[in-house]
Amino acid sequence: METKKVKGQALSVVLPSGKEVTYCERGAEHKEIIITGAFYFHTFMPVVEELGKRFHVYGIVMPVSGETEPKSKDGDIFWSEIWGTQVYEFAKLKGLKKFHYVGKCHGTSPGWWLVKNHPEMLIDFCSFYMAPHLKPQNANQWVELMNQKKPITLMLKAMRKKSGIFKKIAEVASLGSAAKELDAAVGKYAASPQLLWESNEACEKTLRSIDVPVYYMFGSEDILYKDHYDSNQYAKEITKGCKFKILPGEYHLMELDCAERVAQEVCDFIDEVKAGK
Repeated sequence: METKKVKGQALSVVLPSGKEVTYCERGAEHKEIIITGAFYFHTFMPVVEELGKRFHVYGIVMPVSGETEPKSKDGDIFWSEIWGTQVYEFAKLKGLKKFHYVGKCHGTSPGWWLVKNHPEMLIDFCSFYMAPHLKPQNANQWVELMNQKKPITLMLKAMRKKSGIFKKIAEVASLGSAAKELDAAVGKYAASPQLLWESNEACEKTLRSIDVPVYYMFGSEDILYKDHYDSNQYAKEITKGCKFKILPGEYHLMELDCAERVAQEVCDFIDEVKAGK
C-alpha cells in the first residue's frame, strides 16, 4: 500500500485482477458517491475534505510506476487505460452502480476512460483544467519551464497564493522517494485524454454524441490552459451539452489557491444536473 501518497488515513483493496489499490475515503455517512483520482492526496486533500461534507468521496491513488501492461499502439505503458480500468474495477468491487466523477488535470484521465468505455456508470463528470486536445498546441510554456529544472520558477507560475509553495515543498518531503518514481510515459497520457481513443476523429465523435453531463473549468491564468487554448475552446464547441467556465485570475494549482471554490463548483454543477439545467 502506498501510504505516503495519502495525507491521513490510507486504505487499500485488492482488485479482482490481483492489483492493490490505495485510496482515501471521506464523508462515509453520505449516500451520494464521488470518485476522484490523483497521483497522491496531499495538497489535493482539502478539496476531497470539502466534498466529503456533502458526499461520500473515494480518492483513488493513480499508479505512476511498476506497471508493464497494457501497452498502447505506440508501445508505451498505456497509463490512461490502467488508471481508468482501476477506477472501474474499484467501483464494481464496492458495489457502485453510478457515481459522480471529479478530476483535475491528470486526474481527469479515469473519467475520460469511463466516458469512452462505461458511460452508464457516470452521473456526471467534472473535467477541471483539462479537455481532450484535438487541435494543434498553441504554446509549450509548461514544458519549457519544467526543462529549466528550477521547480520554484514553475511553481511561481502555477499558483496565485505564494504561500502554497511551502505546502508543495512539504508535500514532496512527505512523499520521499515516491515523488521520484515516474514512468517516462506517465506525463504523455496524463496530459492527453484524447489518446484513449484510436484517433482524434473517434474522440470527437464521442464528444459530439455524449450523454454524460460534462463540466469543463479552467483558470484564466493557467499556463496549460493557454498552451492548449484552441483545443480547450474547441472542446467547448463540440462536447454535447457541456458546461464551460473560466475562473478569472486563477492559476493551475487551484487546489492550493481556492479549494473551497473548487468543491463548490462541483456541488453547484451536480445540483444543476439534478435540476435538469
